[in-house]
Amino acid sequence: MGPLLRAEPERPKFMEGCPQLKSMLRRAWWLQFIQKFRGYNKEVTKTFARNFDGMEVEVGDLEFSVIEAPIVAATKLPREGERWFKNKSFYERAWRVILRNPGMDITIFKRGTPVSALEEKCASLLLIIHKFIPCEGRFGSMYMYHTQLLMNFLEKQTINLPYFLLNSLKKMSIIIQNNLGDVEPHLYHHGLVKILIEKQLKEKKDTWEQFLVRNFFQDPHETPENISSRKSRRKKESVRIQDTPTNIVKETSREEKLSESRKERTEGKKPRKSKRKRNIEAVYQTPEPSSEEDHQILSKRLVYFKEQSTAAKKKGKEK
Repeated sequence: MGPLLRAEPERPKFMEGCPQLKSMLRRAWWLQFIQKFRGYNKEVTKTFARNFDGMEVEVGDLEFSVIEAPIVAATKLPREGERWFKNKSFYERAWRVILRNPGMDITIFKRGTPVSALEEKCASLLLIIHKFIPCEGRFGSMYMYHTQLLMNFLEKQTINLPYFLLNSLKKMSIIIQNNLGDVEPHLYHHGLVKILIEKQLKEKKDTWEQFLVRNFFQDPHETPENISSRKSRRKKESVRIQDTPTNIVKETSREEKLSESRKERTEGKKPRKSKRKRNIEAVYQTPEPSSEEDHQILSKRLVYFKEQSTAAKKKGKEK
């Protein structure tokens, strides 16, 4: 396979000039789902992946179930078709009609079928699949599991897309949880994670922006528009930064802040203090001696010096 390129778009703007493409997506019940993509937060996705156990997840102060039903409710995708995922084989069927030459021998391609071998409309649909479903990049090639997804646009050939997305989230989470180092190449489904969280927030009459600030994913003075509109070289360089010890410390600090915030909410409003600083003070702080204790210590020292002086005089007389 070719190198991964996790280039997930924030919005499906590139479809605006393709009415035929939108019509095909609408017929397959995908259009409403894809139009829900409106930005994301990578730290939120990372927290989701590290805490998802296959059925439930905790992200910040939000806990919710992640199974087929909640995915259907959040994405508006139909829960119909074959329950299929990448590790399940399928037989060669009508999908060959997507090729310019249906009779061509695809076994000659060792790293996926090139996009140039597909019908033009199917190549455009494949780009949508690349960007919003497996989110893997490799835009120049089509692999066998892509053909199964493309079959949603052929008559009577559908798969259960919520089931596929659920298993893809599970796969991502397992990889992230088993990888303590650089997780950036394995992190994807940013837009889907935001869609799922926004559904939960809407039920609680909450907002995405408040959720980010409250759980220390974003500073209060920052807004999604400001973050996404930065085009400086500094931002481009920051994208390349991997998980270093410094980044891990920052993430730990966010978790500590979140833990303190939860404690404050359960115990009532209290002035925020650093838990670590409080522990240090508890270890090293000692009570100051009272004036009476000072007087007792001084008296004992005077008696000691007087005894030493008397003993020295006696030794002098004996000599």
